[in-house]
Amino acid sequence: MNPVVLSNARILGARRSDLLLHGYFPAATTWILSSLGTYVGFAVVGAIIGEYLGASACLGYLIARSEGNLDAVGVFAGTITLAIFVLIIDLILDVAEKKLIKWRPNAGKERPA
Repeated sequence: MNPVVLSNARILGARRSDLLLHGYFPAATTWILSSLGTYVGFAVVGAIIGEYLGASACLGYLIARSEGNLDAVGVFAGTITLAIFVLIIDLILDVAEKKLIKWRPNAGKERPA
């Protein structure tokens, strides 16, 4: 956050909690949500690979068992379920980003003159 803005807020009587709530957190929200959007898919896929290698239940196990039985439909069903799950999480993050970052202008809408 801009040090001049922080100094001005302190001069106007802002407490540390006010600076955190109205300054630091909104400034960091963009970075937090963009990082979550990038890495949530990797995290879910990593969990599924862990299940694939050593679990006895869940989606990774379903994919591994279907692969061992030469069941292409089971493998594709597990993979598509995984993709849908990651897409749902991504949509939830997009909605959260739109609600939390209100100051960002919309790219598709025209600006008023």
